[in-house]
Amino acid sequence: MLRHYFPGYLTWLKAVRDPRQRPEACTFPIEYILMTVLLMHCGQCGSRRQLGRELRGGRLGSNIWRLVGKAHRHLACHPDTVNGVLEVLDPEQVEILIAEVFRRLRRARVLDRFRFNGKLVCAIDGTKVLSFKSRHCEHCTHQTQKGVTTYFHYVLAAKIVTPLGLVVPLAVTFIENPAGEFDKQDCEIKAWRRLYQKIQRLYPRLPLNLVGDGLYAEETTFACCEQAGWDFYITLPEDKLPSVTAQLPPAAEQWTGTRTEQRVNKQGKLRRTVRWQTPVRYHGEILHVIELEETNDAGERVYYNRWATNVKPDYQNAFDLAQTGRLRWKIENEGTNTQKNGGYEMGHAYGRNQNAWKNYYLLLQLSQLLNDLVRFGDYIQKSTADPQASFASVFETMHNFAKRLIEHLRRAPLQLDDAAPTRDIQVRLLRC
Repeated sequence: MLRHYFPGYLTWLKAVRDPRQRPEACTFPIEYILMTVLLMHCGQCGSRRQLGRELRGGRLGSNIWRLVGKAHRHLACHPDTVNGVLEVLDPEQVEILIAEVFRRLRRARVLDRFRFNGKLVCAIDGTKVLSFKSRHCEHCTHQTQKGVTTYFHYVLAAKIVTPLGLVVPLAVTFIENPAGEFDKQDCEIKAWRRLYQKIQRLYPRLPLNLVGDGLYAEETTFACCEQAGWDFYITLPEDKLPSVTAQLPPAAEQWTGTRTEQRVNKQGKLRRTVRWQTPVRYHGEILHVIELEETNDAGERVYYNRWATNVKPDYQNAFDLAQTGRLRWKIENEGTNTQKNGGYEMGHAYGRNQNAWKNYYLLLQLSQLLNDLVRFGDYIQKSTADPQASFASVFETMHNFAKRLIEHLRRAPLQLDDAAPTRDIQVRLLRC
């Protein structure tokens, strides 16, 4: 998958600025260090200690050398050595690597079929990465409940989300307090301002559909989207924007428009109703409100949500607009929840140093993407010439795939010159 989607990955790894004073004199170059961490996450080792066990007595270390173009070397790097490099590596260098990966997918038009109204869907969400009972560093944010203070590190991530479930990292910013004295803690809204500027800098003129939770239902977010030419679909809780909520009709039949359809899924028949109210004024700007409700055969509500948007809804596009806003949960489920509870152990302190934990988190984003490109691609069907084969039928779970990946790299030497199949295969993502 590296060779198919990212043929320049080795050049990108070598371009990362090595923070060591004399990198040319070091046994393990920066590309080897980074590839080791990527494989640790791809193989869901869960800790540096487990990575150390996998590196002992097998071919994993020599196979990493092969992946970075030096097949004649066999010495494995100790995880503490890897951690020492990540403690001094500038996280901005890994962010540049993430940007190169996204640009390559964009140039290769891999994500084109997931566009809506010509724009990719970008979800933003904040998540807690590490938490401690005592102050971890001077940049920790903290919260006190019932007399107990918890210190933690948060990150705000922007990711391209798709109906398929593929989540592609776009940019991140870390939520942390400045060193020394400060009046107010850093927070998600402040971090969003920085993240917006970073996306504009890294991807100028990138058209996006922005989806976010109710925290972003505020004037500045709307203004940023208008300035950048983005469409937005922001969750609108009933306690948010009371001036907008007051303009919504009390009775469902009084809304500007309504459309209903029947759907069948694994749970049975669903009745889906979308309503929209337009225009709605907020601080002199014109917005539109969409709400989606799903009920089962018994008439029980199984889903409900409401969004504020700058795209005018009508009978033809109302369901599509609602479904686009609904994609926000992908960043929580396929993104954050998978990284925390799906074997990647995002909450584990791979490195406690200020730079180290950031670098481990950033490289985890790339590792999950690599695994998901295997999971959601059709390489298994095409390489086996079996149209019935699938990731689920062969590996069942991502955890099983990760275990078999590491086990194979420990036992068998990679023959990269012979790795290509005898016939050309065009890997494609599966249909939704």
